[in-house]
Amino acid sequence: MNQDFTPFTVSVYPIQQEPGIWFASYMISEYRGGAERVVANVSMRHVTHGSEAKAKQAARNAGDGVVAHMGRQSFERHPTNLPTQCA
Repeated sequence: MNQDFTPFTVSVYPIQQEPGIWFASYMISEYRGGAERVVANVSMRHVTHGSEAKAKQAARNAGDGVVAHMGRQSFERHPTNLPTQCA
């Protein structure tokens, strides 16, 4: 498990399209200053899965990948968020 701090969380919602056909869906939220802001709500309908577990895993992998990218961009955009060195 990655222990790096990130203000983003991923919620996974597999959706059953019809019996035996599932697609992945996830939501990314950002927590700052005691408030939650939804930054992405994605339904991956273009790829279906044969089970709820596979749809959950696909959503988790996709959401975690996006959060990893968003975290890097957040630190690049706001250099004050980077740890400082003591002299």
